[in-house]
Amino acid sequence: MKKMLSLLLAICLVLACASTAFAAVPKFMTVGTGSTGGAYYPIGVAIAEVLTSKLGTQATAEVTGGSLDNLRLINDGDCDLGIAQGNNMMDAFNGTGDYVDNAYENINAMFGGLSKGYFQVVVLDNSPIQSMADLKGKKVCMGPAGNAAIILADLVWGKYGFTTEDVKTTYVAYDDGISQLEDGNVDAVYIQTAIPASAIQQLAAGGKGYRLLSVDEDIAKELCDEYGYFGYGTIATTVYDNMKEEANTMYVSNMVAVRADLDEDLVYEMTKAIFENLDIIKSSHKAASGLSLETATRVSIPMHPGAERYFKEVGAM
Repeated sequence: MKKMLSLLLAICLVLACASTAFAAVPKFMTVGTGSTGGAYYPIGVAIAEVLTSKLGTQATAEVTGGSLDNLRLINDGDCDLGIAQGNNMMDAFNGTGDYVDNAYENINAMFGGLSKGYFQVVVLDNSPIQSMADLKGKKVCMGPAGNAAIILADLVWGKYGFTTEDVKTTYVAYDDGISQLEDGNVDAVYIQTAIPASAIQQLAAGGKGYRLLSVDEDIAKELCDEYGYFGYGTIATTVYDNMKEEANTMYVSNMVAVRADLDEDLVYEMTKAIFENLDIIKSSHKAASGLSLETATRVSIPMHPGAERYFKEVGAM
């Protein structure tokens, strides 16, 4: 009789634990991405698909303004997780930069090493614009409103003696910006995303000649010295079809942020699901191809306890 009671108690305990774990998974989840012409969107779609299939939730990839928009949505509880640039996450969490007196208290890092977001400025091949300095006074599409590109553009272009206040800006999705460039309605399109950017692939496939502008090496060194989150890299001619010359430009690392108030067990399961299905994430876009356990723990703000528990469990921390 005692053995039977012990068995029943054990079964009840297991069921209770299973019920608790199940109850911790919300019915719906939202992943903040970016413009459909960038890398954030397809990567976010893949993350949503993994969470839906492995956790039993209905996860949706939401088109947003990008990094800044995603951090705001996560902090406000309107998105559960989203892709953001490491520098934006650091400023938002610490209340620095554009977040002075407005620190975001409801964001944690989930994982890093997602991709490198490259500073890409594209012009048509016959354009008189030959350098970043030539953009002053020109019509430039900046991508969707609310994206982090504006902050980085001001930092980079500031070294050339002008800011976004000195160009005629338009704010539309990257794909629409490329259409405006092809139609002659803007002089350049600025795209801050991982390579290859689908919007530039769209331009390359259309047959019109184009160029990517480079950031001068001395200016790149200044930026890297002043802002630790900047890197300087080369976009090879093999990245895009019909690209005649390589471009040397800035990049920042992209990460995934998550609501700090999400349950530790839930974030553990979310992280586990993603990293046990890395092939799905990595195949969503070339920019995610370098994601691994080794790079995932390099983050710019404190990691969520649930994600940290998973990475410690698998020996990544």
